[in-house]
Amino acid sequence: MISPRVLTGGDLATNGYLLEGKDGVICFDAPEGMARELMRNEVKPVALLLTHGHFDHMWDSVLIQEDYHCPIYVHPADAEMVTDTSYVKMFGVVPPIRAPSHVEAFNIPDQGSAKFVCAGEEFQLFHIPGHSPGSVVFYHPGWGVLISGDTLFCGGVGRWDLPGGSRTALLQGLRKHLLPLPAETRVYAGHGPRTTIGHERETNPYLDIV
Repeated sequence: MISPRVLTGGDLATNGYLLEGKDGVICFDAPEGMARELMRNEVKPVALLLTHGHFDHMWDSVLIQEDYHCPIYVHPADAEMVTDTSYVKMFGVVPPIRAPSHVEAFNIPDQGSAKFVCAGEEFQLFHIPGHSPGSVVFYHPGWGVLISGDTLFCGGVGRWDLPGGSRTALLQGLRKHLLPLPAETRVYAGHGPRTTIGHERETNPYLDIV
């Protein structure tokens, strides 16, 4: 069974994940300390895929890009948050977070889905705004793995009270794209423990209205 390796970092205990594809290691999100752990474990990612642009998920992105010269992908609606981190002052974050100079954009219909190939692996990419305008989720059917970022958690869902958030868009996206997935699908969230789609369908209080 293919399972991602989790690296948790920063004051918000943000999860980043590493998955070994046919053509190299894929890094999902870049919490504080991720670059150091990659270097310490001699892991060389071929790409950094951001679930969304919030600072705790892109903190080490510029370091990873500089160390490995790998592309950083993010939804275009969140690209400005990644390349201009001046907004973090409103959250009391000091000193300023260094930002990468360039990011690549996922090509996906608004609130839709698309195939995305990376490191020889084909993912189904879902755009589920609501926590942030550009939140995306990665699903690998063959592995039964879902990297959900801050959309779906064990027993909860992402905050919708941040700038650009929307309760309606978030819950609609979860019900449209994630609830129909196989019950055994393993969900790896941006914070907290692993869960499954089946467990969340049965117990998550935010998903009880279909």
